[in-house]
This record gives sequence, C-alpha cells and structure tokens, in this order.
Amino acid sequence: MYKWLLVVLIAVTPFAQAKEKLEFMVSSGDQIEFVKNIIKPDFEKRYPDIELVLTNDSNLETRMAAGDYPNVYAGVFGYMVARYAELGRLTYLDRFDGFDDMKSRIAPQFMSKNFGRHYYIPWHATTQMMIYNKDLFRKAGLDPETPPETWDELLYAAEKINELPPQDNGAKVHGVALWNDALAGGSWYWNMLSQIYYNFNGGQYQLLNKYGTHPIFDKKEAGMVDFLNTMKEVQKYAPLTMEQNFFSRTIGMWPQYGIAWRVNLQDAAGHPMEIGKDVGIAPIPTQHKGQTHYSNLDGRALMVFKNTRHIEMRSWQLIEMLMEDDYNLKANMVLQNLPTLKSLQGNPYFQTPDVKPFVDQLQHAVMNESSVHVGEVSNIILKYYSKVVVMDELSAEDAVTQASKEAKFVLRH
Repeated sequence: MYKWLLVVLIAVTPFAQAKEKLEFMVSSGDQIEFVKNIIKPDFEKRYPDIELVLTNDSNLETRMAAGDYPNVYAGVFGYMVARYAELGRLTYLDRFDGFDDMKSRIAPQFMSKNFGRHYYIPWHATTQMMIYNKDLFRKAGLDPETPPETWDELLYAAEKINELPPQDNGAKVHGVALWNDALAGGSWYWNMLSQIYYNFNGGQYQLLNKYGTHPIFDKKEAGMVDFLNTMKEVQKYAPLTMEQNFFSRTIGMWPQYGIAWRVNLQDAAGHPMEIGKDVGIAPIPTQHKGQTHYSNLDGRALMVFKNTRHIEMRSWQLIEMLMEDDYNLKANMVLQNLPTLKSLQGNPYFQTPDVKPFVDQLQHAVMNESSVHVGEVSNIILKYYSKVVVMDELSAEDAVTQASKEAKFVLRH
C-alpha cells in the first residue's frame, strides 16, 4: 500500500513532470507575438518534453557580459553574427545533421560564412526601395508611371514637387523625405542609407574590405564623396525630420521604404493609400541611366549559442521547424518580410504588386557587412553624413578624409 502511494507521489511531483527549457530570443512586438502564438504551441506539441521559453533581446548585451545566453537568437544579418562568432559564443551549424539539405533549400545570396564556417541560418530577409506619391507627381506635371531612374531625375522631380502650394491644411509639400531623426539612434541607421551609397559604386564597395581590417569607403571609386554631395542636394527638398512623413501625403518620394512599412499605408492621412493607385514602387536611383539598381540585404539570422551537445541539438530542431515551408511562409506574411527559401519565392503571396518588386530586387541586393567593427565605423560615417548633408558644416571631401582617419584608428586599436 505504502509502496504504491510512493510511486504515485513520485509520478505526480513537479520533478517527474519537469520539462526541458529551450530559450528562443527574438525582438519584442510582432516577432515575439508571432512566435508565441504560432511557433511555441506547435513546437511544444511536436516535442512534448520541451518548454519553449520566449525572451526579447533588449538585454542581450547585459546578459552576455554576465555569461548568460539564450539558446537560439534571431539577430540581424551582418555584424551580430561576426561579433558573437569571434567572441566564441556561437556554435557552427555545419556540424548538424540536416545542415547541407537545409542549405540547398536556401537561395545562395542569403548564405555567407564567418571565419570559414556557417554560424547562422537566414530566417527571412528584407530590402529597401523607393516609393513615390503619384498624386503629387501629377500635380507637379510629372508622369506618375515614370519614376526617376537617376539622381539627376530625382532632383528635378523633387524640385517640381517642392514648388507645389501648401495643402488645404497648410502643410508644406516636400519633394523627398529622409529619416534624419534616426541619425542619432546608432549604427543600425547606416543600413537605411547604405542602399543609396551602393548606387554610387555599382554595389562593389561597402565601408570595409572583406576582412574588416581597412576602410575602403575612402577610395575614389567607392563614390562616398559623390554620395554625400548628392544627398546634400536631396536634403534641400526634404524636411529636417520625419515628423512630416510620406504617409502624411505631403512627401513626393522616399528612398528608404522597406516592405514592413506597408502597414502604415492603411493609416495614411485622410484615407488608406494603395500601391499602384496612390503609391508607386521604384528601384533606388543610379548615377546614370542603364546602370543596375542596387539595394541592401537585411534580415533575421538564426544563431545557436554554445551549450551542451544535447541543448544544441534541441536548438537545431527549433531552427529546422522555423525553416519548414509552411511555418516560414507564415512568418514572412505576419512579419512582413521576404523569403529566403527557394521554394517560396514563386508563392502567389510574393507575386502581388506591393511585394513582387522587393522579391525581384533581391537579385541585386548587397548583404549587410559582417565585420566585427563595422558598427563603430558606421557610427563614424553617420557623424560625418550629418555634418555634410544635414548641418552643411563640412565639405564631402574633408568629411571622407577625416572619417577615414577615425576609422583607421578604430581598426588599429
């Protein structure tokens, strides 16, 4: 009798029922809500011995300093992967059974190595294009079906739109907008300017060489001087901040539009704006007609932090589920992103007028730089961008010279 009761008590104790915990760190907001509502229930159903614990990444650096890490992290393409891999915090994914098969399902432009190994799987991607207000084009005597292809054409259109009278509510109309508010927000904002910079060098030059050891933005052929001088001209037709943004219907063009911004079209001033009818999507302008239009390639990178071999295998199982076609499609649709899986790129969802231009642009998108120190160098560039473009305190030539000296100092030390 007592023996039977002991067995029952052991069976129902928390110790006997305890589940293994696996931590998945994502960004707060839509991303964590999607994982909580879609991924967590199905993952725990598939692996009933695991509890998937969700955390946001607001305190990742603090936790890392204390030696505390998540198991799987959905960070961003580029420097994050390089930094955490160099610190020895990530496990390389080539070692897992199923990696080669997964790699073969992913379009090659989304995969890259750090230190000779693969440390991330690209969950989903994004890139940027230019949107323009067709109604303002018409009012300015411009063809709403022929957006600017070159920067000279953009400046001409911006000037024409800038000359329009104020709207009925007294709001001034501007030819173009730039998100200058974000210049003080950190190095991430370079990823909203880099797509413009690449169109001054044919997508051939980033900020640093491929080893991340020397700046290359200071080379004449990199076009940084031309980029800064052109943006200075563009700024003449833009409001100082984004308080008056594209969705206010007072902005002619915005060359920093990512697909995730399309939800804001529903909240446009007066009534929703519609792609094709009210808004056009166009590639980022180039210096000359006929040149390839480049953009940047950003997205979410799934990384596995080092742990026991068992926990790392569990982490890989989560990544495998996230990259299954059905779950990956749901993530792209809910989170407003673009597919990295070859099998999804022809899906009807990605063929709609408001999405297909971004999918097409991916073939000419430059992956975010993966150098460990690119964040520090980006901050230097943003500082001098502000001095030249926004405050008109410095010539573009002097800015590039000074930025190069500071970047070299940072990289040496």
